[in-house]
Amino acid sequence: MANSLITAQWVARKALVLLHAKSNFTGRTNRDYQSLLPGPINGVILGQQLSIRLPFQYTLRTGPQMNAQNSVQRFATLLVNQQLGVDINFTSVERAMLLNNFEEQVLEPAMARLAAGIENFTTGQVNNVPKFTGAFNTTATYDQLLQNEQYLTEALAPEDDRRTFTATPQTSRYFVRDNKGLFNPESTISDQWLEGVIADKAAGYVCFRNTKLPTHVIGTFGTTSVPVVNGAGQSNPGAGNAFVSTFTINTNGWQAGVTTLNAGDVISIAGVNEVDPETKASLGRPKQFVVTATISDTAGAIAIPIAPGIITGGAYQNVDNVPATGAAISVFGQSGSAALTALNGALIKQSLGWYRDAIVFANPPMLDLSPLVKMTAAESFEGYNIRFAQQWDASNDVLPARLDSIVGAVLAYPELAVRNIEVASAA
Repeated sequence: MANSLITAQWVARKALVLLHAKSNFTGRTNRDYQSLLPGPINGVILGQQLSIRLPFQYTLRTGPQMNAQNSVQRFATLLVNQQLGVDINFTSVERAMLLNNFEEQVLEPAMARLAAGIENFTTGQVNNVPKFTGAFNTTATYDQLLQNEQYLTEALAPEDDRRTFTATPQTSRYFVRDNKGLFNPESTISDQWLEGVIADKAAGYVCFRNTKLPTHVIGTFGTTSVPVVNGAGQSNPGAGNAFVSTFTINTNGWQAGVTTLNAGDVISIAGVNEVDPETKASLGRPKQFVVTATISDTAGAIAIPIAPGIITGGAYQNVDNVPATGAAISVFGQSGSAALTALNGALIKQSLGWYRDAIVFANPPMLDLSPLVKMTAAESFEGYNIRFAQQWDASNDVLPARLDSIVGAVLAYPELAVRNIEVASAA
């Protein structure tokens, strides 16, 4: 059956089904907010944004005396700032293809590319996650998956099927190899042997492989770098339940003229440990902070922009101590000149353990073109939206067509995500 049945609606619907099937990372995100994005009645305009209100936190009172406290609102901003699409030129002969040929030869490769672009855009949020497990110079182990889940549990992530571990193919390989001696249900062993997957569910996570997770290049450090905190009292006391999402900490002792911290690097501070989100009791391990912008030293000093902010009191307290002047700075768990030198420019691969609400994703409907274009359609399915449009180019007797989506993503709850890092293995 020829071209007469290839309608705009058919193309859009088939494209949307393919997009949905090829998007396992965005499919696990929170997509509940995209219907709230502002815009005209018939679609959302690129550049629209939405402030997402996060739950309040409070301190606990002991005893009968009332002590009313402030309700301080936290926000995350969801910005729809990417338009992604695939454009195709057809001759009138090519346009007369059979339906099954059109789907196989045109739609499938086009939607594979669009889905990859959307996944790649959304997985970019991984580099904003401050907490990590693993090491820059070793391959992944199954124990790191368990530690990753431990960190998520201690952050009070709900224990349900919306916990996801998204693994690189390399990470999946090493987890399966490391896990082969442990007890596994027969069906899981079969999947590992036949499909090469970790498991449908492991260590409390629903597990997926994804080839679009970003790698990260660590900054550069000189051979004499012994960085420390420069100045006492660098923190927010959290008075009145104050919340700060970012912070700048003054440091020195970096080797002058050769030091650069890259956005996405993770630092920790000696003597500054993470606390339980509710009891505020120390968890006994260094609090981890992500560097939010690439920055180089000035005469060995760096004012490092980090997230989250360092908060030492109130409902949003996240550390047990104020950083002491002279306290050692570690990068990805490494401190001292020799250890930091080993980090220089290292390429690491990253997987992510996360709860659904950590990342908010939006793929809203676009403006309706039907008043302007005859061959156009827009379709929605389970939170995904796509628009198709085609016109005739009279100058060249071709029929250019385009498939478009607009997307936005934000790391709304950084505490509900944990990176797992490993060396980029050549083996």
